[in-house]
Amino acid sequence: MPKIQQIEAMGKFVIRPPDELQPLLRTKKSRASFTKRVAGAVISVGYARLLWYKHDFGEKSTKYAFHLEVIVDGGYLSDEQLQLVCCQLRRLIYPRSVIRKWGDKLDIWYGYYQTTAEKRHALTYATHPTFTNIAWDRALARELNGERYSGYRGNWKQPAKWQLTEHPRRLESLATLEQGKCPKCGSPIKWNKRPTPFVLVLMEEPVEITAGYYELPEIRPPPAGRRQTTNLIELPDGDYRKQSNLVKRHGERVAGILSLISDDESYS
Repeated sequence: MPKIQQIEAMGKFVIRPPDELQPLLRTKKSRASFTKRVAGAVISVGYARLLWYKHDFGEKSTKYAFHLEVIVDGGYLSDEQLQLVCCQLRRLIYPRSVIRKWGDKLDIWYGYYQTTAEKRHALTYATHPTFTNIAWDRALARELNGERYSGYRGNWKQPAKWQLTEHPRRLESLATLEQGKCPKCGSPIKWNKRPTPFVLVLMEEPVEITAGYYELPEIRPPPAGRRQTTNLIELPDGDYRKQSNLVKRHGERVAGILSLISDDESYS
């Protein structure tokens, strides 16, 4: 069952480090460490579970802008409550030197969603890819190859709070892909170790399964009539040529011994 169905009132934090810190967050290790700190901080301020998603760029710029979108069980927060939560998060996520320099200017945004359509839209936005062109930053693409872009914390084995009513197949496909399984057959997905330029994907005329995921056409079989006939024939079971080299050598040795015995008997 999709985890999103277990959330009745959904909140979402967007946490973006300052531009001066972005060069320090260009490796899988540093990004994983930051993500772990953010997830731990969100749990510490009172949210029992969460879903997190990494993003590499903004919507309208090719400038590297690493940030996290964190979905939680949460509703409306008053200005005072939101200010307190954001202040706590900043001090749990960043070291003191960063807090002294930027303080409350450290970017944390929060929104909440109640209707099915709002939650579906928020999830689609959180899961859509932002690094869609390797040419934007080839070195970064090589470094982040194989990185995990989503995860969760907490217990997600609760009953559904609402049912899929709008575009259920897309949400079900997204949930299946989130678990690392094929939405068509359910078998585990083996991801390609090397990134594929998006322009090459588009040349295959893919079908979009859900946000950021595409299905390529099946590889067609070779054209009929072009198979090369073989000149090999099946040897009968008794044919000596079908025997292994070891058996052949053993047979030749036995034949030689029998020949010597036969010669000795002829002279006696």
